[in-house]
Amino acid sequence: MQKQFFCFTLACLFFMPGGKSQSSTEIVHELKKLTNPARVLYVAAHPDDENTRLISYLSNGAGAETAYLSLTRGDGGQNLIGNELGDKLGVLRTQELMQARAIDGGTQFFTRAVDFGYSKTATETFDKWRKEEVLADVVYVIRKFKPHIIITRFPPDKRAGHGHHTASALLAEEAFDLAGDARYQPQQLQSGLHTWQPDRLYWNTSTWWGLPLDSLARHSNDYLVMDVGGYDANLGKSYNELASLSRTQHKSQGFGVSIARGSQKEYLKYVKGKKALGDVFEGIPQNWAAYGAKEIDQELAEALHAFDFRQPEKSLEALLRLKKQAAAIEDDFQRNVFREKIKKILCMVSGLRAEALGARELVSEQDSLAFRLEILQRGTRPATLKKMTIADRTGRILWSEEVNQSLVNTLQQYTGKIYIHPGLSSQAYWLKKEYDALFRLEDPDNLGKPENDPVLYALFEVMIGDQRVEMQRPLRYKYSDRVEGEIEKPVAVVPPVLASISEENLVFTSATAQKLSVLFTNYGKQARIIELNAPGFILTPARVNLPAAEQRKEVQVTIEPRDSSSVAYLSMTYKEEGMGVPVMEMTELDYPHIDKRVVFNKARPKLVSFPLAKRGSKIAYLMGAGDKVPEAIRQMGYAVDVLDEEKVRTYDLHEYQAIVAGIRAYNTVDWLPSVNAILLEYMKNGGTYIVQYNTRSRDLLSTDIGPYPFSLSRKRVTEEDARAMFLLPDHEVLNSPNTLTEDDFKDWVQERGLYFADEWDEAYETPLAWHDEGEQDLPGGLLVADYGKGAFIYTGISFFRELPAGVPGAYRLLANLLSYTPKPRS
Repeated sequence: MQKQFFCFTLACLFFMPGGKSQSSTEIVHELKKLTNPARVLYVAAHPDDENTRLISYLSNGAGAETAYLSLTRGDGGQNLIGNELGDKLGVLRTQELMQARAIDGGTQFFTRAVDFGYSKTATETFDKWRKEEVLADVVYVIRKFKPHIIITRFPPDKRAGHGHHTASALLAEEAFDLAGDARYQPQQLQSGLHTWQPDRLYWNTSTWWGLPLDSLARHSNDYLVMDVGGYDANLGKSYNELASLSRTQHKSQGFGVSIARGSQKEYLKYVKGKKALGDVFEGIPQNWAAYGAKEIDQELAEALHAFDFRQPEKSLEALLRLKKQAAAIEDDFQRNVFREKIKKILCMVSGLRAEALGARELVSEQDSLAFRLEILQRGTRPATLKKMTIADRTGRILWSEEVNQSLVNTLQQYTGKIYIHPGLSSQAYWLKKEYDALFRLEDPDNLGKPENDPVLYALFEVMIGDQRVEMQRPLRYKYSDRVEGEIEKPVAVVPPVLASISEENLVFTSATAQKLSVLFTNYGKQARIIELNAPGFILTPARVNLPAAEQRKEVQVTIEPRDSSSVAYLSMTYKEEGMGVPVMEMTELDYPHIDKRVVFNKARPKLVSFPLAKRGSKIAYLMGAGDKVPEAIRQMGYAVDVLDEEKVRTYDLHEYQAIVAGIRAYNTVDWLPSVNAILLEYMKNGGTYIVQYNTRSRDLLSTDIGPYPFSLSRKRVTEEDARAMFLLPDHEVLNSPNTLTEDDFKDWVQERGLYFADEWDEAYETPLAWHDEGEQDLPGGLLVADYGKGAFIYTGISFFRELPAGVPGAYRLLANLLSYTPKPRS
C-alpha cells in the first residue's frame, strides 16, 4: 500500500480523532472557501509572530488557502505555563500553533532552523543557522505550497527588533526570486517539486514601527488597506474574533487576549513582484475557470444556492459530480488540493463518522496492540463500507479486511490485533537526530511539515453513490473520566525501556555520596540488563536486571564522586543485537489546550562535583511563571519552602536565609505587590530578598519591586560566552563565601541574562557586567542594595537556564547571592 499523506495540513480534520462533527453552516463555509483557489503564505520567525487577524480574514473572509511559515518552533523562548524548555518547549509551541491554525483556518509549515534564543542582528542569526540552508528550506516550502502571494510580518532591517525577525523578512525576499529559478536547488526539483514564482510580496506593516499608515495609504499606491473585522454569519463570529481565539492558544508565551470585534484595519506595503493597485488578489485566479474547469464554478454556485440546512445530505449528488469534475482541473497541484477538500466535505455532508481506537495509550515496538474500528452513517443516504486497513507511518500494512457492509445509522465495530515493527516511534521527526543550530532530518520528505504523520492510522474505504471515498483516522486511546467525561489521546509508540529519574542533575559540593531514584519500565517481552556508567563517579549498583513484560523496577543508585571537581553524564544502556542502546526518558506534554504529545530524551542526568560554600540552611521561594530553580537550591544543600500568599502573611519569615522570587513573578503572581510591606520588613530586619527577571510589559503588576526605584528594560546579553566584567571586584557577592573567577563563567548556555535594569537609584551597586560583541557593558543584570539590616537583589541572570544545565559557576554565584548579608556600617 502506498503511503497517502498529500496535503496533510490542508485536510487536518481528516486526521482528527473521529472526524469533527460540523454544522450545516460550517459545511456551507467550507463550500464557499472551495470556490477560491488563491493561495497566501505568511512568513515570520517564531510561533506567536503571526498576525492571526490577517490569517483569519484571508482564510475565512477571502477564502484563500492561507499558510503560516514559522522559521523556528520557538524552542529558545520562555514558558509561562510549565517548566518545559528547549526541545520540549518547541514541541509544546508547535502544538499551540496547530491549535491556532485549527481555529483561524490556516495551515502550518516550518523550516529546520532552531530558535537559539534572542539574537540582536540578522548577521548573527545567519551565521548560526547557516543562511543558505534555511533559505533553501524557505524555497522548498514555497515550491511545495505554491502561494500566489507572500506576506512578511517584519521589516528587513533592525526595526524588526530581533535578529530572527529581520532574517525572516530577508529570507522571504530572497526566496521570492529563487523559487522560480530552476538553477537554484535543482535537487528539490528531482524530488517531485516544480519551480514556482509567486505573483507578489507584501510586508504586513504596523504602527509598531512609527509609520503614519493612514496617511501613507491615502497618498501612496505602495500601500494596501484591508478591513479584517468582518462578520461571517455561517461561523457566527467575526474574523477578528477567530483571530483572538487563535492568538490565545499561545498560552506558554502568555498571549491570551480579549475577544476583539468590529472594524480592524491591516496595512500591506509593496515589496516585490506585480504591484496591486487596490486589492491584494488583483490579477490572481480566484475561480476554477482559470484552471480550465469553469463547470466547477457553476456547480459550486448551484450547490451553495440549493443547499438545504435541514438536510445537508441533499447536496451529496452535487458533491459527487464535483469530485468527478476535478479531473478537468489542468494544474496537477490544484487538482489534488481540490480532491482532498471535496473528499472532506463529502464526509461532512454524508454524516459518516469513523474512529480507530487502541486498547492502550502507550505501546512499544515489537509489541502487539489490540484495536477497535468503528464507523457510523448518521445520515439518510446509503453508503457502503468496502475495506478497512491499519498501517503505520512508513505505509506498512499491519491489518486489512475487505467487507461489503451497508452503513445505515448502525454502529459497525471491527476488532483485532496489530504488531508494532522495530524502529517505529512517536518521537517528533525533527528530534530523532542530534542537532545544533539546524534540525537534522532522517527523512527529507518531512521537511516543512508541522509535525509527524500519525504513527498508526486506519483507512476506511467507503462507497458513496458511485464514488469511492477514503477516510484516514489516527489511532487514538479513549477513556472516561467521572468529571471530564470522554477523554481522547493519541496512541504513542514508545522505546522498549524508559526511565523516570528523580533529578535532572546531581550537584556534589562535598565527597558525601548521594542517592538517585530511577524508575525503569520495560515495555518489551524480554528481560534486560541495564548498564550504568559515569566517569569520575562510583555507582552502586552499576548494573540493573530488569524483568520483562511491562514490569517496573525502582532502583536507588548511590553515587559518590572520586574527586572534588568532576563533570559527567550518567549513561544507562542495554544491549540489542549486540549493540548498546540508550535508555530513554519520556516527557508527556499534556496541557488542556493542546493534543497530547510525548518527547523522548536520553536518560542521562548530569553529575557535577565542585567546591561550594554557603551560609544559612533554609530558603523560601515565591514561584512565578514556573522554573526549576527551587530544585537547584535544594541541590546546594538548602531546605526550600515554596510559599503562597497565606504563608507569606502568616509564617515567621526571619527563619529564612533568603527569599527568592521566581522568574516573572511580578508578571504572573497577582498577590505579590500586596505583600510588599511584609517583604520590606523582612529585609529591614536582616533578610535578603532576591528577585529574578521580570518582563517590562503590559502585564507587569507593579514597578515597586525593590526598596529603592529601578526600571526594567529589554536589554540582554545573548552571547553565553561574553566576558564577565568584575566592576566591583571586592564586592561580597563576588567573594563570599565563594571566591569567583572568570572560570566560573565558562560553559554557560544560550545567554548570560535578559531583561536587565537600565536605570536605578544610587543605593544600588552593580558588581558585574557583560556585553555582547561590539556593544557597551550592561551592568543592570545584577543590582544589590542594602536595606536596614538586610538586602535586596534584582538579577536578570539566566539562572533558570544555567542551573538545570548543571553549570557550576552559576551555582557558586547563586550561593553567594543567597548567602549575602550586609557588612555592619562603621
